[in-house]
Amino acid sequence: MSKNTITSGTVKITLNGRAVHAKAGQTVLEAASAAGIDIPALCHHPALPPEGACRVCLVEVKGQRTLQPACTFPVSEGMEIQTESQSVVSARLFAVQMIFSERTHYCMYCPASGSDSTTDCELQKLAYRYGMASWEHPPNFAKSWPVDATGEYFVFDQGRCILCRRCVRACRELSANHTLGVHQRGARTMVCADDQVPLGESTCVLCGSCLQVCPTGALMDRRSSFMGHETDVRRIKTTCLGCSVGCGIECLVRDDTLVQIEGDWDGHNRGLLCLEGRFRVLDVAPPRVTQPLVRKDGRLTPVGWGEALERAANGLRQADAVAGLVSPRTINEGLVAFTCFFNEVLNSDEIALLHGHMPPVVGDPASIGDLNAADCVIVVGGDLLENQKVVGYLTKRAFDRGAQLVIVNDSRTGLDPYAHQRMKLDAIAHTGASPFERLRYTYHLRLEGVSKVKSAVESARSPVVIYGPNLSIAVYAALRGLARKARFLPLVEGVNAAGAARLGLTARAVQGDALFILAGDELPNGKKLPQAEFTVIQSAYQTLWTEHADVVLPARRWTEKQGHVVNLEGRELPVVPLTQAPPDIHPDWVTLATLSSLLGNAVLYGSMAEVQRSL
Repeated sequence: MSKNTITSGTVKITLNGRAVHAKAGQTVLEAASAAGIDIPALCHHPALPPEGACRVCLVEVKGQRTLQPACTFPVSEGMEIQTESQSVVSARLFAVQMIFSERTHYCMYCPASGSDSTTDCELQKLAYRYGMASWEHPPNFAKSWPVDATGEYFVFDQGRCILCRRCVRACRELSANHTLGVHQRGARTMVCADDQVPLGESTCVLCGSCLQVCPTGALMDRRSSFMGHETDVRRIKTTCLGCSVGCGIECLVRDDTLVQIEGDWDGHNRGLLCLEGRFRVLDVAPPRVTQPLVRKDGRLTPVGWGEALERAANGLRQADAVAGLVSPRTINEGLVAFTCFFNEVLNSDEIALLHGHMPPVVGDPASIGDLNAADCVIVVGGDLLENQKVVGYLTKRAFDRGAQLVIVNDSRTGLDPYAHQRMKLDAIAHTGASPFERLRYTYHLRLEGVSKVKSAVESARSPVVIYGPNLSIAVYAALRGLARKARFLPLVEGVNAAGAARLGLTARAVQGDALFILAGDELPNGKKLPQAEFTVIQSAYQTLWTEHADVVLPARRWTEKQGHVVNLEGRELPVVPLTQAPPDIHPDWVTLATLSSLLGNAVLYGSMAEVQRSL
């Protein structure tokens, strides 16, 4: 579009004397931001609906009797706006002074506090920006504000809260959990959980959205507080390996240490994360396997790489049959290398996933983003709020918007309280024990239940069907018979089970007198190690499995890997290294390539790009 052309849906405005083309329907704040003009705001966040509470974004609009909040005031043709006039600056400074006076913002003890160039506190930045050197209206230091430290991963200091309500809106609009709300009135107003109960006793699901949008130090991450300012860290975008949703995450790294994880606002999850992806992944892990181990005289003994690989190669060579198990947390490049190692070097097809499952394709695929526009969501099998939490939160958001929610499951799920209809699986597929009884039904389907599901789909404009693994053939047949406008999202079990499925890898029993397990940073979590006469485990951590192995080879953990995974949408997502691996711990394919050479078949695993593109 040329500078002099105004297209349909575009308005011409003037910002600080400069002609600007803005989109019709934009707010002044959005139009100014698009034009590269900074209008400060405290209660506003681009991922949240506007609130207009802080009065910091006030601007002067010609023809208006009073200053207007830029975050809620819409642009119109010919509008003339001043964003830094004397009256605007005076009003902003007054607003900042009043916010400071309302609570005990004692900056020296706040982890977000810093100099004008390092502070992470948006309130303090504005004080520096507008030259606030002292309190014009000193706060009442005799009044104490509660500090809620009952939460497992973050602390809420009411004395630093500015009542911007970002956290309340994030809890409502992002995770649709509705835990946080505003209680009491006037000077006693506070943000509280549920019916004013401590956070640790509330319905908080620890998604951390409130923590990420807080503009001050009111919500503090227990782990990363006082570990550095924004200016001290590097931000690296990668993919969460917590489950098959594969959320986009932005990781804060300092001195080769992963300090904190935030949701990537540009990712397909739009910044939304869950407990596992934001917090638990940073919990203390078991001790690291830092060098190869070989069992000698009944005990695992540290040895060099050469001796360990020779011992592994000899054990695999002498076995009559070798079986392999690989973690579904393994990236595509490692899966390809492991599959080639067994198929081409060991001539074995006894290879499977440690766990995980990829449901069959039953119709046109849906994306996670489709849930944002869905007016009907049908969940068949699976427990979203337990295993794919972000998809569960998006389903609750659809419910909040008025979408019809149908649950078909034999077990109780976290979404049951929101369901408009709830059926058991045998309501749509007959599960009688007798084959003669089942033959009475076409595809073993129950027409009444199928009719209810079909009716829900047909009456909707944008229906999404979310379905789990391990359902009967009859249930999948019922799903295939739904209207063509339905879109289907499979609940893949296992981080990269979808990538593994492209190689024909599934979770099943394997047989062999020798066993090679590519565990990576997988933890046993109570699962027993399969029995074999000779066992090699490639693992990042010391676990109960490694204690019983004959050879233990070090592996990289997720923060050190580079490659790709495939999520439940079928989307290929990048995995980027966040920290440096120890120099002697190599990528999975390097270890497998060396073993291949020792076994007399030098397969080239290094060039994974062409194989990767074929997945």
